[in-house]
Amino acid sequence: MQVKLPVKFRVLAEKFNLSFNPDIIDCLAKETGFSKRKSKLKPHLFFESLMFSHHLGKSFSLMDVCSDLMEEYELGITKQAIDDRFNDRAVLFFRRILDRLLSAEFNTCKDFGGLLSRFNRVRIKDSTKFPLPKAFTHKYKGHGGGGNGGKSDNCESLISVQYEYDMLSGETMDLRLTDGLKNDLSDSRDFTDDIRENDLFIRDLGYCSLPYLEKIAGGGAFFLNRLPAKTVVYTAEDGYEPMDFKKLYAIMNKHKLSHMELDVLVGKKAKLPCRLVIMPVDNATYEKRIRKATEKGKHYKYKVSQEYRAKSRLNFFITNVDKKDLDTEKVREVYTLRWQLELLFKVWKSQAKIDQIKEMKIERFECQLYSKLIWLLLNWRIFKWMGNEIYKRERILCSVWKFYKYATRIAQRLRMALKDPVQMEKILIRVLKIAPMEFILEKKKDKLSQNQTFTHLA
Repeated sequence: MQVKLPVKFRVLAEKFNLSFNPDIIDCLAKETGFSKRKSKLKPHLFFESLMFSHHLGKSFSLMDVCSDLMEEYELGITKQAIDDRFNDRAVLFFRRILDRLLSAEFNTCKDFGGLLSRFNRVRIKDSTKFPLPKAFTHKYKGHGGGGNGGKSDNCESLISVQYEYDMLSGETMDLRLTDGLKNDLSDSRDFTDDIRENDLFIRDLGYCSLPYLEKIAGGGAFFLNRLPAKTVVYTAEDGYEPMDFKKLYAIMNKHKLSHMELDVLVGKKAKLPCRLVIMPVDNATYEKRIRKATEKGKHYKYKVSQEYRAKSRLNFFITNVDKKDLDTEKVREVYTLRWQLELLFKVWKSQAKIDQIKEMKIERFECQLYSKLIWLLLNWRIFKWMGNEIYKRERILCSVWKFYKYATRIAQRLRMALKDPVQMEKILIRVLKIAPMEFILEKKKDKLSQNQTFTHLA
């Protein structure tokens, strides 16, 4: 049966095409200084060739670009001519294309009810890191010692991709490249922008600091975070004596409590009012934490304290959301929405191979990485639109992993469709038609997936 695309979503096809309009892309090339004179290789063709070579990983070569341009446009370009195109102006050009796509308004559906409707936006942020060739050290510094391709915590060159999006609309709010030494904490301090009333910020433990929490609360917004290990916590009733976590665990263990909630003051100086939700962890998680802390202690020559051991038996969540809007039992469930980004990063690495890098001119590497991120962002928007539509129609959840595998298979069709709104509309219709059969999210035994959690809450 033919699936009809609603009129309001036909506009979506046109917006995708507008985002990749050749004339606009060529104008961006002039604005950034990438294009200064007429050439048979138009900037939009150069960009397009890189964007749709996302899946080649380390095997991607300058000859691949030459072959693609000859195959698609009958343009004979030498490898040297292509290599000469990769410079700082080219990097700026690709960054501007990404910025344009980030700022494009796609009117993504936000008609959610339930718990999450309380918030204006549900802002989730995380980062993914991967090692780079040693030659990139001057721009992307790592922790040193591992050489090329080593573990991310022991390599000389390391890059971090910072990503933030609104869970409700699917809109990307931040997508940046930084060196591996810029940790999540400093990024959180420098890039907590555009705070609106009733936003909910959900971030990994690495982003959480008292200045970050105070900034969000001061902007009339909300946070939900894990409690950093070294943060001092006082009971709201007392406010003077730091909380005894060893005693707290003993109470929970004695009474077999699945959770506990306390009103607390966080920070030695700030004493920020928060709700502290405490949940015990299983033995495997506890042992993993202690093993990791012990290994680190041996390296830095310190012993794991009894207080840390007591804390390691518990999960701590802090939030300033009122209990009537987020009850204790739902706190952990909402926090797990953050894990969808971890799944997305795995897709980025498996499908677009963003972490498969060989030594090359650094400007070429950056252009290739930006082009991959643009391809990923384009398909992310298609996926979020499709997922919302399919769930509304059939109450079926879709797998981001399966969708990106499909997107890779039809990459050439999508490439042609970006030049023709009618073809783009046909792709959207096709995606809606096959989604219930090909993209269905498989249920996990005794465990809610990220999408299932989101649906349950929304």
